[in-house]
Amino acid sequence: MKNNSNYEKISQKEERRFQAILAMLKGQPLSDITKEYGICRSDFYKFRKRALKAMKNAMCDLPRGPRAPHNRIPEAQEAQIKQECERYPTMSSYKISKKAAADSPSPRTIQRIRERNSLPRLAKRAPVRSKAKRFLPEAKQRIQKFMLERNHLGGLRLSWDIANILKITVSPATLLRWRKAMELKIIPSIKIISWRYYERKHSHSLWHGDILKFEHSPERNLYLRQITFLDDYSRGYIYNELTTQTTACYTVKCLISAIRKWKVIPKALLFDNGSEFRGTILKAFCNNLGIKIIYSTPNHPQTNGKLERAFRDDRRDFYAPRSEMSIEELQRELPSYTYYRNYQRGHFALKGKPSITRLCNQDRFTIPFVLDRLEEYAVNELGEKIVNRYGYIHLFSRLIYVGEQFKENKVQCFETLKGLEIRQYHFTVGILQDYYLYRLLMNNFRSEEIPENPILNKFQQQLNCPRIAVAL
Repeated sequence: MKNNSNYEKISQKEERRFQAILAMLKGQPLSDITKEYGICRSDFYKFRKRALKAMKNAMCDLPRGPRAPHNRIPEAQEAQIKQECERYPTMSSYKISKKAAADSPSPRTIQRIRERNSLPRLAKRAPVRSKAKRFLPEAKQRIQKFMLERNHLGGLRLSWDIANILKITVSPATLLRWRKAMELKIIPSIKIISWRYYERKHSHSLWHGDILKFEHSPERNLYLRQITFLDDYSRGYIYNELTTQTTACYTVKCLISAIRKWKVIPKALLFDNGSEFRGTILKAFCNNLGIKIIYSTPNHPQTNGKLERAFRDDRRDFYAPRSEMSIEELQRELPSYTYYRNYQRGHFALKGKPSITRLCNQDRFTIPFVLDRLEEYAVNELGEKIVNRYGYIHLFSRLIYVGEQFKENKVQCFETLKGLEIRQYHFTVGILQDYYLYRLLMNNFRSEEIPENPILNKFQQQLNCPRIAVAL
């Protein structure tokens, strides 16, 4: 009980002193305060000094966080970080954190370790000691002439082409500065949309195939078609040709030419859903050679985006400046443009290098025996037909004469690049060269344009059949 009474007395004394200070702050006279609270002047001045000092300290900012962190890293780990900072003085704390083990401290902790141990971070580059590079007047004139010829290109593309063609190294910023001084039209930047990126790891692993169809200016209502195969890894044109008509057979012939040129069979082909890439003979050719065909999603050109982007460059760089040329002139100049794309034009995905830098790293080739017989792999079996007793088979609602020596026997029909081949026991009986034309007429409901008696290529004359009128 005695201790409690002493505690109450002390608390009452402190409360009285506190109330006296509050009264002083309210403006009450000092004589009234000493008389009311029973405090002498000397003690009151002492308490006032303490109170003002405490109030001043209370207004100061306090350091954030604990005074002694509880999660300080062990000394061994700190010594290891210190050793890495001394070994790589130009490396940032973020790179040191990635380079260390999985349980490495955060980049901010590494910065604190550097501060504690007085380990400065050095600059990666030494200070410049010489003046900026100056081009000779002759080189500057060549570059500016090149810029006038290719004003539609941006600074990065211009720097790549100048490095690959003129063998002069110049930065994109310098070209943009010269373009502004020359008062050339500045091409607005194109907003880049982030798509899902994919790329094969070796050349000739995947070929993109597509057809660029456009209307030719000098001859209206005439549509030209550029059939192109592009290598996915190198962005190089494997095959590029300009024509007026394209079919599945023509696509197979272009594939054969591309395979023989590069002496390699691709692992896969990526096509859209056009009729030129949906033919049965194309599927049979790829199946016989072990080539996988991949078709893009309908109404989704981004699947074949690399080739679609290349076609946009072809329209701008090749066809737009030559809009008044004839078809023959375009076909003569197309190989030189293909050479420019493969050997001189820089690509963003290749860091400004041309496509041939990757195409020349070809590590596999096809044996010559297969290359010489590629046409024999373009064979699609349609089925069997029975020759009637007069030597005819029924096809396209017509009777085609095969030969009386094959009457009442079975013959096999095959689609080939030559047309429709009729075989028996692996021997060719005859070839209907206009087979694909007749099939196109049948699909367009124009069967009346098919001759009454189609003739096989092997037979020079058509024999009469007493049942032709009945069959028709």
